[in-house]
Amino acid sequence: MTSSAETNFDILFIGSGQAAWNAALPLAKAGKKVAIVERHKIAGVCTSYGCNPKIILDGPIKTIEDARLYGGKGLDSTFSLDWPTLMRHKNSILDPLPDKLGGMLEEAGVTIVRGEAKFADERTVVVNGEKYRADKFVIAAGQRPAMPDIPGKELLKTSDDFLYLPELPGRIVLIGAGYVAMEIASIASKAGARVEVVQTSDSVLEGFHQPYADKLVGKMREDGVTFHFGDRAASVERRGGELVLTTENGLSLAADLVVNATGRIPNTEGLGLEEAGVDYTEKGIVVDEHLRTSQPHIYASGDVLDKKQPRLTPTSVFEAKYLGGLLSGAAEAPIDYPPIATIAFTLPRITQIGVTPEEAEQVGGYTVKPVELGQEWDFAGRGDTDAHLTLVYDGEGRLAGAAAYSREALDIVNALTPVIALKLSAEQADRLIYAFPSFESKIPTYLHQAERPE
Repeated sequence: MTSSAETNFDILFIGSGQAAWNAALPLAKAGKKVAIVERHKIAGVCTSYGCNPKIILDGPIKTIEDARLYGGKGLDSTFSLDWPTLMRHKNSILDPLPDKLGGMLEEAGVTIVRGEAKFADERTVVVNGEKYRADKFVIAAGQRPAMPDIPGKELLKTSDDFLYLPELPGRIVLIGAGYVAMEIASIASKAGARVEVVQTSDSVLEGFHQPYADKLVGKMREDGVTFHFGDRAASVERRGGELVLTTENGLSLAADLVVNATGRIPNTEGLGLEEAGVDYTEKGIVVDEHLRTSQPHIYASGDVLDKKQPRLTPTSVFEAKYLGGLLSGAAEAPIDYPPIATIAFTLPRITQIGVTPEEAEQVGGYTVKPVELGQEWDFAGRGDTDAHLTLVYDGEGRLAGAAAYSREALDIVNALTPVIALKLSAEQADRLIYAFPSFESKIPTYLHQAERPE
């Protein structure tokens, strides 16, 4: 770009992930002059280093687990997982996606600028020494893995690295026990690796229903995963052909790979937010109910926000679509988040939406009812005998939240999402005739449970 006219835009996005392109694309199609600045792969973390690669790697792992639960019930099979072939398959599916999305954006009229963006002032960003001005900006810079400040930290790998391992190491140590760590542990242990987890607290999956998290730990221990609770990584060093992680409690854990999975932090550094006058905290960029920053013409979206909502791909998509309407002039109301479903792709899965059982007990005014799903014929028939569901009803008897533990938890939470988001009553649910047999067909029964006294 050389002419000054070419460096002025209606809207400029910093980042190209779900929180950006889902707004940039419709805005460009609506006639806005739009640019996206991206320093890495188009489409962001989810496409290349998050949800997409994870679910492809998880697929055969779940198949193996499903088959195992039919052992002695008519299906007795031995599966052999070929990690390098699986990885090549994943790459063949996902590698073309960034260029495909980039082409789609450019075809719609979006200008893609490659490089690091930094605000020079509240109206100008600089990329590779070139200045770009815009009437409005959207910061969608996402997050990056947080790295512990310990000796040998340069030897640590992240979840990004794990998802692209050409060969599966025989021994893996994970630092942390959030949903990313637990998902990696599920995949790696089922794929044949020896997995150890070092966790500072005495629990896993903070924020999820803890009875289910505890249940999962028991299941993973049966599968060979070792947990070291109440301990912290102190150093990592290379000794010969292996890595050794030393903990504050004095443990020495030998491994071929040490993965740091202690969480992610917002990409606020290096953006020139001070020069732009944009307020932020260690948790991310501060925005109002219209996703505006402290500068009214600068917005922010996605995981870079300081927010209470789950930092998930669907949340980012929702925010981007909201901004697409707001910046095109099609909408002006504040953002109104619906209940957001979240899931840990472990085996079994753990998922929840809306008011959690813990929140219901703390706040009061809710009724919490357990459902022994594993005792019902369809779940028992599939071998999912540990399946469990916890439903939360509000004072009017409507479903306000749910948590599930099951191999089929994804389908369960997706079935309950519209019921909770639309606040369907039992009578309204009775108007829905689902395919049978299915979990959905039982939803009216669960809603009527709230009408019956204990």
